Amino acid sequence: MTLRKTQKIYLAAIPHRGGYVGIAATFQRLATMAAVMNLFGPETCTFGLYYDDPSAVPPQALRSDACISVPVDWLPSGELESRDIRGGEYAVILHVGPYAELERAYSWLYGVWLPQSGREAEDAPCVEQYLNDPRNVPATELKTEVWLPLR
Repeated sequence: MTLRKTQKIYLAAIPHRGGYVGIAATFQRLATMAAVMNLFGPETCTFGLYYDDPSAVPPQALRSDACISVPVDWLPSGELESRDIRGGEYAVILHVGPYAELERAYSWLYGVWLPQSGREAEDAPCVEQYLNDPRNVPATELKTEVWLPLR
């Protein structure tokens, strides 16, 4: 786990409602639209924003966004909406393995690290940054950073 300060990151997003596992189809739609709109470049990063605690919110009511980074002057169009990752400090943990096992990273951040850290979580969405592509690596080698926003 590391502490990271980041500047605001501008995003193109497609909202997803429902179980977090279902966001994969939303990411596929995002990738298709972004490719057609020529939004992918060498600096493009892929993120997920997760607004709700799945242990406290029914699956059908969970809110998340499938996102890619875009330049500051990008304007939303069609199904793509503007979002951002707020600038500030985050507790960041690297998860290696299938997306279905990401719950372990969240459990450790919220259940172990946060209570012992003396820090408080910010009222902002958790961020997942996907560091490699599930189409190119086996699920056991997927690398995902989980960012817990801090006050």
